[in-house]
Amino acid sequence: MDHIASPAALTFWLARGLWGEVHPKLRQASIEADEKARVVRLRFEYDGDATGLAQESCSCAATSVIADFPSSWELDEQHVARTVPSVLSPLRHVVYLRWEPDDVV
Repeated sequence: MDHIASPAALTFWLARGLWGEVHPKLRQASIEADEKARVVRLRFEYDGDATGLAQESCSCAATSVIADFPSSWELDEQHVARTVPSVLSPLRHVVYLRWEPDDVV
């Protein structure tokens, strides 16, 4: 599986994983991969607590993403509370970004 961690593949897998799983609290979802360490990192940033149904939905998306990788890869799943107007801190590839008015952030 050449290029399993390519930007296009990572973006596709997270976008597909998020289908039907985007909770209204989710502000941003991003992804990156470390091919040497064989780790896929996912960061989900929420408006409010990073717990409950919002986290469960994003964990489902993360499970979908890691299922596309060989078993030798590991998942680093991060759930972070970043209440508006906090600045977001994405990983390398932003796949989902919630619309927020300019004057809110």
